[in-house]
Amino acid sequence: MVGEYGPWEAARLRATSDEIARRAQVTPTLTAVRVHGESATYRELAGALVRYGRVSDLNGLGVGSTIAAAILHCLPRIGRLGEPMAVVHTVRQVLDWLARDLDEGFGGLRAIG
Repeated sequence: MVGEYGPWEAARLRATSDEIARRAQVTPTLTAVRVHGESATYRELAGALVRYGRVSDLNGLGVGSTIAAAILHCLPRIGRLGEPMAVVHTVRQVLDWLARDLDEGFGGLRAIG
């Protein structure tokens, strides 16, 4: 998967998942993302990541499957866009938004100057 900030390899997906969990502890009710009139808080996304993570682990799926399932669970209108490529494009946009503050080494927040 390729996003606005480069390829979506497993390390970047894990860092994004970790960042969502961290933000859920600090600001659980803050809106994490808003798409097509729906929104999800960091708490909602983090909870979905935990639940879908268990399903992914039991079925040998990767972190990308977990994140995609969590996004579609919390923002179901994305799944109803009709065209599969529209769904993929929108999920990628959500991922790019959620990872916007990760530094390029995926180790934390980037400096804002």
